[in-house]
Amino acid sequence: MAPRRVLAALAAVVLLACRTPAGEPIQTHGWVGSNYTPAYAVNAVQLWHDFRAETIEKELAAAQKHFGLTTLRVYLHNIPYEAEKEAFLGRIEQFLVLCDRRGIRPGFVFFCDCWNRKGVQLESQPPVKGRHNGRWAACPQQRHRTDEHLPRLKAYVQDVIAAHRRDRRVLWWEIYNEPNRRNAFSTRLRKTAYAWAKEPAPLQPVISCWDDNEATDIVDAHNYRADFAAWDRQADRNPEKGALFTEAGSRWYAPRPSNGEPVEIIHWLKGRRDAGRYVPGVYLCWELMVGNSNCRWYWGTKDNTPEPTIPWCGLLWPDGTPVSLAEAEAVRSYVTGKRRAMFFDDFQDVPPPPRRDGWTAYGPPGRTGSGVLPIPPGAKMIAGDPAWTDYVLEGVVMLKSDGGNAGLVFRVTDPGPGADRMHGYYVGFDTEHLHLGKMVNNWQPLAEYDLARLDCRVVPGVWNQIRVAVEGPRIRVWFNRMHPSSDQDRGLRIDVTDRKAPVLSGNVGVRAHRVEAWFDNIVVLPIEALPEESR
Repeated sequence: MAPRRVLAALAAVVLLACRTPAGEPIQTHGWVGSNYTPAYAVNAVQLWHDFRAETIEKELAAAQKHFGLTTLRVYLHNIPYEAEKEAFLGRIEQFLVLCDRRGIRPGFVFFCDCWNRKGVQLESQPPVKGRHNGRWAACPQQRHRTDEHLPRLKAYVQDVIAAHRRDRRVLWWEIYNEPNRRNAFSTRLRKTAYAWAKEPAPLQPVISCWDDNEATDIVDAHNYRADFAAWDRQADRNPEKGALFTEAGSRWYAPRPSNGEPVEIIHWLKGRRDAGRYVPGVYLCWELMVGNSNCRWYWGTKDNTPEPTIPWCGLLWPDGTPVSLAEAEAVRSYVTGKRRAMFFDDFQDVPPPPRRDGWTAYGPPGRTGSGVLPIPPGAKMIAGDPAWTDYVLEGVVMLKSDGGNAGLVFRVTDPGPGADRMHGYYVGFDTEHLHLGKMVNNWQPLAEYDLARLDCRVVPGVWNQIRVAVEGPRIRVWFNRMHPSSDQDRGLRIDVTDRKAPVLSGNVGVRAHRVEAWFDNIVVLPIEALPEESR
């Protein structure tokens, strides 16, 4: 990116966003965040009625610490405004104080046509297991979608904006999330409310989806596919306005291996930046917290469906630790420019394996391609430094069929042809068990975990996450952590100390035994990077 554009982008992060001279888009580069509802809340009504400042402050601190997020997209709602106006407005101010302490600038959403349109009251009901966004509250509710109620909706919009129209802590105002384009009231409200928002003359941009329209100062885009040619078209739709992806992807949605997961989106942003193209802001993976919105399940999931092996959405667990250390590394290093990983591969670029820099292949050749690392049965690939001692290794693994196992190898020395020849450790899984063992050109089991104990189901064609921490002879393995309502162990499945000739240093890698497997987002971090809650 040219120096002038870099300065403009950085200035946009620090200064209040506003319309640039004619022909110049609003610079949104550096706006990297997520949608935010506290982990305890089922919707925006509960967020603002049951406002828990201490919990919110901890979650914001975790967002800044682990991901370096600069912004959040936060929903408002007219129900708490109308029921307890002064408390509602005061809590917005309190929320802005908490955000400002962490260098996070939120944007606020007024209206939304998604999910429950009837029956939402001030007091929220608990979530239903498996029901995606089961308690999310459309705004306004059906009972408020009348011409007679429009003056109250106008007061709701203007009272909020008037209090903060010159507030540098607010990044933007969003009129409408995903309005029903076939509903006359929704389309009229979007246009009318945009005019309401402009009357107080806010210095912040006023936006609305879908994409480019008459009621938005910035192209307001959503995308849940890993087709980045489509992302490019949205980002370039109106060069005079610029673009902002207020919903930017999610993880897997079987049978697709990705819906545009965070590491892929960061790779796409870097590609546009390096090519000197306009770089849009993004709000990753729908939501910050894996919580009671139930968006850890994907759209259309049936009630009482078991927990997913990896949340569909959500960057942080309720205890403030990252769902994925690889995602945290990718996002934080992009935002701050500071890399922490000892090794990181997202497999997004070419050349594909097995001719890939930093990797050595052992065993039969696999299929080529990028985006994931495919490993055929009876093969392994090794990377890293044989001098590494204590570290954290993480990756995601997908079995392509039944009948074998696949996983990660670590502290590897003397690797040779095939899947088995090596000194070191292997942690792998099939559809029934998680296995940990030492390999000294033969298999020496150390521990086994029965996966039937988990609420989530390990099946072919679905991603699974493995995280390993090695400190001296101690080995800990986390596998498919779930929401705390189903997983009091927070994902820790194996914790053993190898007291018989432990291997204390070596490389890392991947291995497949009697099954084809896919791997992605392999990261190695210093042991100090293991979240404090896991130590």
